[in-house]
Amino acid sequence: MIIGRLAGFVLGGLLLAGCTTTPVTLDPASSRDAAVAGEANVEMGAVTDSRQHGANWLGAIRGGFGNPLQTLEAEEPVSEVVREQFITGLEQRGMLAQEGEGEFILEVDIEQLDSNQVMRREAHSRLDVTLIEQGSRAIAYENSVRSSNVEGGAGGGVFASIEKLEEILTRTLWETIDEALDDERLHQSIADGPAEAQPSSELEADIEALRRLRDRGVITEDEYRERVLHLVD
Repeated sequence: MIIGRLAGFVLGGLLLAGCTTTPVTLDPASSRDAAVAGEANVEMGAVTDSRQHGANWLGAIRGGFGNPLQTLEAEEPVSEVVREQFITGLEQRGMLAQEGEGEFILEVDIEQLDSNQVMRREAHSRLDVTLIEQGSRAIAYENSVRSSNVEGGAGGGVFASIEKLEEILTRTLWETIDEALDDERLHQSIADGPAEAQPSSELEADIEALRRLRDRGVITEDEYRERVLHLVD
């Protein structure tokens, strides 16, 4: 009876203690060195976050009841973190162009990026990548890339390492970025250059680009309508 009460008291104390939050950066130093893949012809565009989590949330170490004991959060919105990592990846490959100087813009939507540990550590990443022609705003290339890693932990719960959870998440994200930027179809689309613009379809292409931004939450409905009216005028 005494032992049971004591165990209940300890468990209750752990649950009441709540969870701690660890800020992480997903350090790009974890990525491998990449070979130069082409000329600097790609600007980094917007990165949107379609995950059903908070803007900075990245994962958690959980107790046996699923309660978070330690959480991982980025110091800035995850969309900005991923954007900076893509910029690093483009720079490593010699593909990054300065704003206004590239023929293409690379946009990314984060469908999934998370990590969790109860006993085993696991991390998952899924990114939708779109290459857009600078002038016509036409889509030159689209791809959805993903990566997952699962590994055993020496112990879960309060004994789990938040640093190791961050490491597996960083590695998983960079596997996805490397796969996206090393895709031969992406390189071929860039090498082919922008398609010849069709004047009659420029307005439709601009409106379609605005519609895509609205649907992905980059601009509001009011901003969409205002920009369409400006194009028509």
